Amino acid sequence: MRNTIRRDALSLMELIVVLSVLVLLGGLIVAVLPNVMKRAHLAKCADTIAALNSAWMRAYALNVRYPDVYDSLLSAGGTTIDSRLSPGLLSQTSVTTLSAEDVAALRSIGITAVVDLMPTPPGGSVTYDSAPVGAPQRRLTVGGRVVQLNLSNHLAAGNPLNLKRHLVRLADGSLADNSSNVRYLIFGIGPNCTGVGTGKLIQEAPVHFAADDSLNPTNVYQRYLVVFSLVTNVNGTVTAYFESAAGNDVNGPSSADAHIRQFHDSASTDG
Repeated sequence: MRNTIRRDALSLMELIVVLSVLVLLGGLIVAVLPNVMKRAHLAKCADTIAALNSAWMRAYALNVRYPDVYDSLLSAGGTTIDSRLSPGLLSQTSVTTLSAEDVAALRSIGITAVVDLMPTPPGGSVTYDSAPVGAPQRRLTVGGRVVQLNLSNHLAAGNPLNLKRHLVRLADGSLADNSSNVRYLIFGIGPNCTGVGTGKLIQEAPVHFAADDSLNPTNVYQRYLVVFSLVTNVNGTVTAYFESAAGNDVNGPSSADAHIRQFHDSASTDG
């Protein structure tokens, strides 16, 4: 009878082939992974913005007012823009003061107070808690400061929020710039917001995890944003409008549509 030889291990050649295949697959995964992660972040952000828009519009339909007590994006004391905002957001914002008409317009849609961002605790940044639950509220009054969008810089960045309130349609159907009578205000949806919590519009204030690691929420304010406009009418009165919820990426505040476009652009680069 012929004796059979039992082999329990791979030969050197087989081992080399297996390792070569694993290295090849690993290289493909490493090459594709960053773009896959970026697309996942973009899809999640677009979905969250859409959900926030729906919730905010539903709140107004039911209560004729929007949620209140947003993060002001100003440092404690409410005088200067907090340095922890993303570079894109910092480049597109400035501080503005509220007039009596502005305050009345905001109050008419339910916005009466904000929470300023607190200093970073010693030993490290705690971006999630830069405006923690129970932080002091600042009532919006005449002369009070809030953050507004620098429209010209935002448009130069491609208008990722797709803002149109500053445009008016003339009798001939053309659009004219009316930005001198329109201001866009930006706030953050933090844990103090009256729309956040058990039984509220959203369970907890979401954090925007951007694909760009430079916008890591451990050192950059990455709550989602909400944009309102203040429109000065011909008779001098001011009307406040809700414009959109927004994410925050390298381009600054961006709409769900902008994130979806980036998602498809990323997909096309994958081939």
